[in-house]
Amino acid sequence: MPKQPPLLFLLDRSQPASLQTQLSMSLKRLMHNGTLRPGKAVPSSRELAHDLQISRNTVIQAYDRLIGEGYLTAAARRGLFVSQSLNEKNLRKLGSRAPAAPPAVSTAGNVVSSVAPAPFRPCQPDVHLFPLQLWNRARTRALRRHGTSLLQYHSNQPLGLPALRSSLASYLHASRGVRCDWRQIAVTNGSQEALFLLAHLLLKPGDHAALEDPGYLGARLALQEAGAVIRPIPVDADGINIASEKGLSAKMIYTTPSRQFPTGACLSLARRLELVELAAKTKTWIIEDDYDSEFRYSRAPLPSLQSLDRSQRVIYVGSTSKSLFPSLRIGYAVLPPSLVEKFARLRASADEHGPLIDQAALAEFIESGAFYTHMRRSRRVYAARLEVFLDAAARFNLPLEFPHTDGGMNLAGFLPAGRDDEECSRHLRSNGLEVPPLSRYSLRSTAPGLLFGFTAFPPGMIRKSIQCAARVLRSL
Repeated sequence: MPKQPPLLFLLDRSQPASLQTQLSMSLKRLMHNGTLRPGKAVPSSRELAHDLQISRNTVIQAYDRLIGEGYLTAAARRGLFVSQSLNEKNLRKLGSRAPAAPPAVSTAGNVVSSVAPAPFRPCQPDVHLFPLQLWNRARTRALRRHGTSLLQYHSNQPLGLPALRSSLASYLHASRGVRCDWRQIAVTNGSQEALFLLAHLLLKPGDHAALEDPGYLGARLALQEAGAVIRPIPVDADGINIASEKGLSAKMIYTTPSRQFPTGACLSLARRLELVELAAKTKTWIIEDDYDSEFRYSRAPLPSLQSLDRSQRVIYVGSTSKSLFPSLRIGYAVLPPSLVEKFARLRASADEHGPLIDQAALAEFIESGAFYTHMRRSRRVYAARLEVFLDAAARFNLPLEFPHTDGGMNLAGFLPAGRDDEECSRHLRSNGLEVPPLSRYSLRSTAPGLLFGFTAFPPGMIRKSIQCAARVLRSL
């Protein structure tokens, strides 16, 4: 029997289209783009249902639909095959006329996917793990507690609902050692808004801002929009290396110490103390972005950088996009007392307040313990997927080294010196895999590598996608 190709896509239960419809359309797209060629076998209904974690009946119904439309043919005791009558020319014609889901358009005018992420898009939580029932109960309790007051303007609360700020303060103190009063917490529409507001609050055009290199593109964009001159600081196995930049003079330093993005390195204690000492001596602001510290699998994280700061120069930034779900758009910043009023005025000029019903629901979700239960479950599932990823990488001889595998949502894999990671990423993308090159996050030349997200994808898909990635990379 012909070898069955890996089918690399996910179905999204939040979409209005049924799973059966999504599946049949996805299979058609694979035929149109040449992944499933005429005469090739498709996986059995049992295998595909297992890989996609859906009912076998859903797969059978989708297959029946494609048989009826002439895309598939059945062979007794052999399985299902893409119809031989569909030559590639006809498939391309069909593809040009096939209805597609309307794409979402970004603010930059680029078309982006409105469906589930492709393997191995970084920083993607598995939204199917999220306990919607418990969230709806928390939302109901919040509306019962606060009543119609949540429906009014709250111009006097630009830093967010006090109940949520209090819950976040308790959580951050217990989990990350963050030292603050709840009044120092500002709730924002995602961590990106916090970075944008802080850049405009603390920097003037022409000020120097130091950034990890490679580093988070969203931070670079926020600093550039404020008119800052970016100073790239190299990263090694111990995190950002400020000692490599003799006479560093910057108004602000942005860092991801718990798990450096994108390499995954953890900032050593010696360098943490060095950073805090530099900030105190030079009056430099440090933004500590703790974007996925909830997900540690083999060792406990070091205390937050903010917990070591005695000079009130470290601003701690976090988000619920990774721990809960991205569209919640609730981030936060823990501000030094001297910045609270200034940040509140700037926040009010941009947006009077955030979505108060969601903020109240999140406060209830945390206080009820449901947040911690969800975190424990997610950590357990993600740790198992990390193990599957590493086992598959070894089994299929994926030509990459993964030095930082103790936590997080992503794995940075380093290529042999001299390899072109842009080319590797481009070939993987043409095979349905979304694996950005590390050079995309760099301002200076850096070690070539690829960034794999693994948390949003079930084990069967991880194995098949790794097998596909290994085949593609070895062929280059």
